[in-house]
Amino acid sequence: MEARLSDIPRDEVLRYLGYRGQSIGDDLDRQITACIRAVADCAKPRLTYRILPVTSGRIDGLGLEGNDIFKLLEGCIQAIVMAATLGPEAEALLRRTEVKNMADAVIMDSAQSSAIENVCDNFESDMRLQCRDRGLYLTDRYSPGYGDFPLESQKTIAELLVAEKRIGLTVTQNMIMVPRKSVTCIIGISDIPRKLERRGCLNCSADGSCSYRSEGRICNAK
Repeated sequence: MEARLSDIPRDEVLRYLGYRGQSIGDDLDRQITACIRAVADCAKPRLTYRILPVTSGRIDGLGLEGNDIFKLLEGCIQAIVMAATLGPEAEALLRRTEVKNMADAVIMDSAQSSAIENVCDNFESDMRLQCRDRGLYLTDRYSPGYGDFPLESQKTIAELLVAEKRIGLTVTQNMIMVPRKSVTCIIGISDIPRKLERRGCLNCSADGSCSYRSEGRICNAK
């Protein structure tokens, strides 16, 4: 399955920038449009994944910690283990822009966050269609760093998928993914319909102790 970047939603870019319905001036509007276009033209998304058997809520041969991921996979028969990235081209664009124009770089960073989520959303949508044709159902998408799913699992997933060789994605000892605009995640596959949970800070088990929110940021658990 190919990685697809179909859209960089403007409202998502504004959300990442901290806007909540406020009006923006014409100059900023044009700046955001130009930055979104630059990101869309530069990004070369890549992804890789495997489908593994699940037994009693655990992925066979893959030691993942956390109650949240166990609850996600409870009752599932398989799991999709996936990694995606916008690629080094997008990383290089952001680095260059940080040197030349920091205001543009902040907008491009938000646009790239929105872009990688779109790639993951498209993958999830495509997989849902494939599974539906086989009478199977998907759970929500869940990434390391959500709830009590340890961030260290990023490295476990990347190594399982041989992500460095396949899509050029590495995870540092500090659990930073390179390129930065990358995602690892788990999606459960069940033979019975699964209720999809509303994602977001208020429904996260880490609400109140989240390292993202303590830094004034949010994770991508929309």
